[in-house]
Amino acid sequence: MEYSSEVLKIVEGALKSDKAKVANYTKLLVDKLKENNETRLANSFLKLLANNSVTMTQMSMNDSMKIPIDQESRFPMADVLQPIQAADTRVILNKVAYEQVDKFLVYYNNTNKLMNSGIHVPNTILLYGPPGCGKNKLAAYICAKIKLPLVTARLDGMISSYLGSTSKNIRAIFEYAQTVPCILFLDEFDAIAKVRDDNNELGELKRVVNSLLQNIDNLKNGSIIIAATNHDHLLDPAVWRRFGFKIPIDKPDDQSRKELIDLFLADNSFSDKEKNLISTALSGFSGADIEEICNKTTIDAVLQNQSFSLITVFNYIFEFLNIGRQRNGDNVTVKTMHRERAKYLRELNTKLFSYSQIASIFGTSKSYVSDLLKDKEGAVNE
Repeated sequence: MEYSSEVLKIVEGALKSDKAKVANYTKLLVDKLKENNETRLANSFLKLLANNSVTMTQMSMNDSMKIPIDQESRFPMADVLQPIQAADTRVILNKVAYEQVDKFLVYYNNTNKLMNSGIHVPNTILLYGPPGCGKNKLAAYICAKIKLPLVTARLDGMISSYLGSTSKNIRAIFEYAQTVPCILFLDEFDAIAKVRDDNNELGELKRVVNSLLQNIDNLKNGSIIIAATNHDHLLDPAVWRRFGFKIPIDKPDDQSRKELIDLFLADNSFSDKEKNLISTALSGFSGADIEEICNKTTIDAVLQNQSFSLITVFNYIFEFLNIGRQRNGDNVTVKTMHRERAKYLRELNTKLFSYSQIASIFGTSKSYVSDLLKDKEGAVNE
């Protein structure tokens, strides 16, 4: 049956006398019908809702239910991003992560086919890895792809100092996701999903994890859960089992770094060889670090009315790594600075960073670089 997921949720809402749930999932069904050019049937559903006094406000994905508010702080528990706002989101991932995300999207786009075969479709994704590697952007990208609002839970609004209130807040945000079809995004997930046998934690946190597990189990089909953490080793083992997709979001590999260079240094004229140099120098950097360096390079190019410069890119890389900069009030001469930076590049890759290549990066001569690397004394009066 086509649209099985939406129909099941509409019936579920009707049986529970939950008008908001019926309205929201009917609106989602109407959107999918229109997308498939089934306009007549879509209009029939709209008329049916109107004839039963369900207002357009109730049908609105934005207004049918307000985001829950923590009773202690009065902070809203989530922020909402609509698919149209995320439409231009571009995410660059390593190959393994790409494959897992694509597989999830294939599953989601074939939900009805799988459900009709009696197969449960995983609706949970866990993103884990170091900070600055694109977990938040990936959540926005999925939001744009599957056209559901991204509801990002705010932990500062959910975690309460009152005993029991945090569990109530978790239940409230999950009830929202039960009623309004959406992607519930739990960032910094380890804050509410830590190992329950941690002797340093109070019993309240253990109750919070139990509540979290129950709510994840109860959210079947319809909405999607995406959780993200920089500290996957802190997660309770039972939490891991709740996620159908566990996707590592690692620091960019060589190919991803080159794609990021092209993304953040738009219309650059760097040759493949120069991009290879930059990518190698950026090895171990997060996507956010690469974006920062590229943005500074772009600002310099715009202010100086010049094209992107290899010298400028590398200067910002060295600054980021604090190589050849003044330390502890000591004066660092140009030659001393160049020597430290040249040694660093040679240690990265002696074949790639030849004397002549380092000279082009510094804007100097090959003989100057040769002198730098042969001179082991570190002259004081250059």
